[in-house]
Amino acid sequence: MEHRNPLLSGGTTQKFITFGEIMLRLTPPNYEKIGVATNFEASYGGSEANIALALANLGIDSTFFSVVPNNSLGKSAVRMLCSNDVHCAPVILTTPEETPTHRLSTYYLEAGYGIWPSKVIYGSKAQCHHGI
Repeated sequence: MEHRNPLLSGGTTQKFITFGEIMLRLTPPNYEKIGVATNFEASYGGSEANIALALANLGIDSTFFSVVPNNSLGKSAVRMLCSNDVHCAPVILTTPEETPTHRLSTYYLEAGYGIWPSKVIYGSKAQCHHGI
């Protein structure tokens, strides 16, 4: 029995489209903990966007569909995907009147190191509790 990767085989051109949310990832540099970090590195991610990027890096025609706010963060996320050969023509840029939150979701990644595992905190509605 011959094993082969159908995505990389010759012949017909494969085309893929992913649907999902692209998110802004904030990570403290140099394996710092979130609780003591004063700076964060910003990048874009999310499962579906990451899959579209991986497929494009393999030379496979990939398209990403999502709805993002029509502001500098939303446009930057789309620009990053496009600069990595992901088609983003179906991405919808929305106005505040069209979507109640009009924001790009965020998540925070505390990169693991050695025996400490990575930690992810999801949510764009960070709350501050005074007196703690």
